[in-house]
Amino acid sequence: MTPDPISTTGLPQRIAAPLAYAGWWVTGVLFWFLERRDSYVRFHAAQACVVFGAIALVVALLAGLAAISLLFMPNAFGFWLWTAGLCWLAGLALWVVAIWNAANGRVWRIPGAAEIADRMCS
Repeated sequence: MTPDPISTTGLPQRIAAPLAYAGWWVTGVLFWFLERRDSYVRFHAAQACVVFGAIALVVALLAGLAAISLLFMPNAFGFWLWTAGLCWLAGLALWVVAIWNAANGRVWRIPGAAEIADRMCS
């Protein structure tokens, strides 16, 4: 068994890549800026930025719609809040799978986000 290559951050690939997902898009941005050499870590960091940034934005927008609905359509509040919660739960499940794959050395390409991450890394 060969040891994992060390990334620019000083961490082995199989630790740095899952850590890029650890704080959703925040740690993705951090690792994407810090890592300059390792394409594996950079890809996972870029994918974390794209996927979890988009999920965080959608959840925030839905929560905002829930808050605004209290002013105009109070009956819709529950719908928007449940929708935001379901999106967050789906993001949580995706997050666990992404961390698991990165920790096991797999390049798991999330459809749509992987293509954007490829452009960010090139």
